[in-house]
Amino acid sequence: MSGLVYGGKFEALMNELSSPENVAATAAKFRALEQQHGAYSFGKFVKLTTPQASEYSNWETHAGGIPESIQNRLTEIISTNFRSAAPMPMRLKVGDNIDATHDLYVRTFAYNGHIYIGLHMLCPNPDLK
Repeated sequence: MSGLVYGGKFEALMNELSSPENVAATAAKFRALEQQHGAYSFGKFVKLTTPQASEYSNWETHAGGIPESIQNRLTEIISTNFRSAAPMPMRLKVGDNIDATHDLYVRTFAYNGHIYIGLHMLCPNPDLK
């Protein structure tokens, strides 16, 4: 799988929902979804938070290719942030790794007067298959 599976529309959706302008409303919706549907796990609410839910009909299959350790780390970061009293904007960037593995790099950074949580997810390099 390449970064295209998780990049593109999913990356854009995540960045829109967790932008400085939308993060508070998204966090409130997230908390309501957890009350209604149980604890969050990576990607659990993607079909419930987008008007184009049908575009994510194969989400479980695609997300299943991400190693459990990375899914757990993403779950921890996203849920902790959205549950906090002052959620930070997040920025997701998906790309191809240099090898055939997944990686996740997390760091905070400042941009346009906001502190972001940066999530850089690298997917197996499709040129190595």
